[in-house]
Amino acid sequence: MQFVPAYFPSIQYVKALLKAKEVTFTLESNYQKQTYRNRCSIYGANGKLNLTIPIQHTKQDGHQKDKAVKIMWEENWQKLHWRSLSSAYRSSPFFEFYEDDLKEIFFKQPEKLMDFNIGLLKCILSFLEIDFSFSFKENYSPLSPQEESLINAKKESTISYPVYQQVFATKYGFIPHLSILDLLFNQGPQSLDYLERLD
Repeated sequence: MQFVPAYFPSIQYVKALLKAKEVTFTLESNYQKQTYRNRCSIYGANGKLNLTIPIQHTKQDGHQKDKAVKIMWEENWQKLHWRSLSSAYRSSPFFEFYEDDLKEIFFKQPEKLMDFNIGLLKCILSFLEIDFSFSFKENYSPLSPQEESLINAKKESTISYPVYQQVFATKYGFIPHLSILDLLFNQGPQSLDYLERLD
């Protein structure tokens, strides 16, 4: 199964990684806006909150390959995203447990978006204690509908999520289909058990 590296990917994405016999990252697809390539969804104090990494646009944007997309570092978006993550999860049971290691990776500034995403993904999977190996697809082949659904932010989740405790659940109830960070900060070492129970 081929995956496009996502920014703090969804719980469903990480579940698909777990199920895949072989994980192949493809960087040959055309970059598309409004996908999890450069955005993630967390549970903030006012409900669902999307965080988006600004990218450098080119004249031929529609034809830019994922592997060529560069992050825009002129804006201090990392500081803003980290502030949002901190305010959303500071009072969660496990935020402080992962905070320092995550910050070390998060505040690096690679040129390319996909390098940034892969670095974060490796970090997250190490927190989950998942033995992770992958390869890169050299040649372009279109994403299947299932593969596309994992990266498309407009697609609804195809799995049902058992309720787990979330920081602001008393205000807005349980919100499913968020970034894996939401599960990790709220469930900690139990996150892998939760992922394995998902259908």
